[in-house]
Amino acid sequence: MAVNGLLDATAQGTPPVQYPRLSKTLDSLAYVDQWPMQRMFQQQPDSAGRNLVQVEKENFARHQPIIESMVRQYGYPGIQQVGKKSAYNFWLLVQHADAYPAFQRWVLQLMLPEVKRKNASAADYAYLTDRVALNAGQLSEYGTLVIFEGTGPTIRAVARPLRDPARVNKRRAAVGLEPLETYLENWTNMTRQMNTPKAPGI
Repeated sequence: MAVNGLLDATAQGTPPVQYPRLSKTLDSLAYVDQWPMQRMFQQQPDSAGRNLVQVEKENFARHQPIIESMVRQYGYPGIQQVGKKSAYNFWLLVQHADAYPAFQRWVLQLMLPEVKRKNASAADYAYLTDRVALNAGQLSEYGTLVIFEGTGPTIRAVARPLRDPARVNKRRAAVGLEPLETYLENWTNMTRQMNTPKAPGI
């Protein structure tokens, strides 16, 4: 039940959130955001015959003005405001708003003090930092953005150009990220799995 505008979630063992309706909206938008990617990963076509890459781009564009309006109305939707899952989903939606780099930069500025207050994820901040840098033609700080070399079973993930690469793992550790080598290995394995044709009936 709601208590003084907060969603009482103590019975489920989770802290109450300030904006439960906003939380539900973010979760719904994130579900739509992720659906085309999940279908592509599962090597499943769209039932309506649409190009899933195009569907994904259209979803990103449609969601951006919605989440921008949220920020202008409520401020940064962090963990206290919408809960950990929905705060992550907000970041995910911002991460995919590459067609709106000014918006991404704005959110990144808002996010830093929230990270310091532990109201936002430091790791998510690192990912968005790299996204903003990429869209501005700058070097990556944390190596979270990758490109792929090779094809088929030999494809492998490599980090985009880095600032001070010798210290990247120190920067990654400071925000709770695994070493870059492990991260790239995981990306490589996932991509090879996604590109391996599935047997009929699977």
